[in-house]
Amino acid sequence: MSPSFADFQSLQRIFPFQRTTDDGHVRIGLVQLASDFTLENEWRQLLGERVELYSTRTPCSPTVTTEGLRGLAQNLAQSSSLLVPGLALDVLAFGCTSGSMLIGEQQVTRLLSQAHPGVPVSNPWSAVKAALRGLDARRIAVLTPYIGEVNYPLHQGLQQAGHEVVAFGTFSVLDDAEIPRIPAAAIEAAALELLAGQRVDALFLACTNLRTLSLLDALEKRLGLPVISSNQALFWHTLQLAGCVHRPPGFGSLLVDSWGPR
Repeated sequence: MSPSFADFQSLQRIFPFQRTTDDGHVRIGLVQLASDFTLENEWRQLLGERVELYSTRTPCSPTVTTEGLRGLAQNLAQSSSLLVPGLALDVLAFGCTSGSMLIGEQQVTRLLSQAHPGVPVSNPWSAVKAALRGLDARRIAVLTPYIGEVNYPLHQGLQQAGHEVVAFGTFSVLDDAEIPRIPAAAIEAAALELLAGQRVDALFLACTNLRTLSLLDALEKRLGLPVISSNQALFWHTLQLAGCVHRPPGFGSLLVDSWGPR
């Protein structure tokens, strides 16, 4: 015969405790796309001991089109509300380069902030532009996995931000799940071919789902210029907004050399 609840209560011991105090860690809340295979795994390589990552997913179209990217706005507020209720976050981030560009930076901030008022918000579009400004990169080359209808507003936005886009390459992939399957060797070869004979200040590798973090140092050495990726720039900008100086080596000069307010 099973013991009654009263019998169980007499068995159970309750212990007092004192709540832990703030441990000084920086806590990032990340909203990433349901189909992103790359961002969280690349960020795990960057975190270190002081930075904690809490992430959730938001619904998205399986194809990367302007219509689908603008549609991401419909679920951002609700997705953000799922981030660790009851735990104070230091900064929020939205993980989609083309989506943050097409939805608009202010709108992304407004939607993510509804459940976390007063917490600063980053996104890859704002982060990349801040990184390029910090590097004083006027003439740039861009390599993306996107189709033309997504690349065109990206090109226009960079031009409007004051950058001269002198070379633009793409793998022209429609299916988001195929983007992380682009091999590192193909990315490196495309970057080298794209920049052959070009004089640029920086190369931008766009898309949080494109696996580029492990390539950045080697590409910078071969090209002799800064190489910025969406995930690298987003991490850098997110920590700046949180007031945290953290310089993980081996993932491009941006994370080591370019610190301070932007």
